[in-house]
Amino acid sequence: MISLQSKTFLVTGAGSGIGAATAEQIIALGGTVVAVDRFIDAKAGEHQLSVQADVTRLEDLEYAVSTGKSHFGAIHGGVTCAGLSVPGDALVTDTETWDRALSVNLTGTWLTAKALLPELVGRGEGAIVTIASVYGMVGCSGNMPYNVTKGGVLQLTRSLAADYAAHNIRVNSVSPGYISTPMTDIISTYPPGEKAFVKMHPLNRPGKPAEVAAAIAFLLSDAASFITATNLPVDGGFSGVKDIVLS
Repeated sequence: MISLQSKTFLVTGAGSGIGAATAEQIIALGGTVVAVDRFIDAKAGEHQLSVQADVTRLEDLEYAVSTGKSHFGAIHGGVTCAGLSVPGDALVTDTETWDRALSVNLTGTWLTAKALLPELVGRGEGAIVTIASVYGMVGCSGNMPYNVTKGGVLQLTRSLAADYAAHNIRVNSVSPGYISTPMTDIISTYPPGEKAFVKMHPLNRPGKPAEVAAAIAFLLSDAASFITATNLPVDGGFSGVKDIVLS
């Protein structure tokens, strides 16, 4: 069985969706969590310390790391779940929207790693899991800002893994497909579109946040001790199988 016993991980975007499920999974496997979100009630508990923070501000993230270390004694890694869904094409997208997508999805991922790395380098070990997307792996129309930022997350992950492997720090990414979260609720408002999107996934259903969290927990754990610079799609077959699904 995978264990995260006596380990503490910082999780951004922990107020809902995949981030909240990841925090729950870490705790269920014996670990503790520094839960970071812009919209979370700041409170300290035995298994979870909740900290209000903006991932676009390095000082917020450094505060979360230092507060977490003070509360739990150490930080062993992190998960970068904070993100925005930003649709649009090159002509429709304005610079403000583009900058916002980059600042949260890509820069926020980098800054989270930047805040964590001094602690992990000092310990001589650690694990970071970034959250990319199947649309960082393949293109699609009408989703340009989001696709670009998630593609950037994948390259950032490889670069971090290369730079810090000598410190025994593993960095991997998870790429979800269609997962039922508050961020994807908008898809269900157009049933024909949702049905078509579901059919792109050979398992023929949306995923659950807990299913992504299970993959994240594996990559954080010692069970993945020889895995780094790797992207794990959790997408019901979306990225691996291109077939016609007949209704």
